[in-house]
Amino acid sequence: MQDDERIIELIAKALDEPLTASEQAEVDQAIQNSLALRIAAEGLHEFDALLKRTGMALPDEGFPARFLLRLEAYERSRTRTQWLLTLGIIFLGSFAALAWLALNWNIFLDAIIFLTASLLLFIPLGLAILFTLVQAIGTGPLLIYALIVLALTLLWARVSGNWNPTRA
Repeated sequence: MQDDERIIELIAKALDEPLTASEQAEVDQAIQNSLALRIAAEGLHEFDALLKRTGMALPDEGFPARFLLRLEAYERSRTRTQWLLTLGIIFLGSFAALAWLALNWNIFLDAIIFLTASLLLFIPLGLAILFTLVQAIGTGPLLIYALIVLALTLLWARVSGNWNPTRA
């Protein structure tokens, strides 16, 4: 297993830089002897080709720090006029939203009244259905309820994995 891991590492290394003659001979011998290593090598080569085709490149070591420094420099370079324009646009957008809300407050009022009326209707209706169901259950035959409980218990035992019937 350790040899296979080493061979896969060598195959991956060969994608970036040339191998020495002894390493290349070791990889060739291992690929000829193992179908799994041959498939792994083909997969690595296909993945490398896909990365090269799509033009994906990994950023170098200091990329995040350079990006943050450039962003901070941009923020510092903004003039007072740019900041005032940005704040003005934010203010105007907020003012427009509040004006729209003030002009259309009846939409929200209608929605609140509708939801309240719906709750006032559905709560008593739900309680009436619940009481009717409880009354029907209370007057039903006891044997049917016992069979339903037995079936639900067997179903629960089977689903939870606690019931495994053995075959004799």
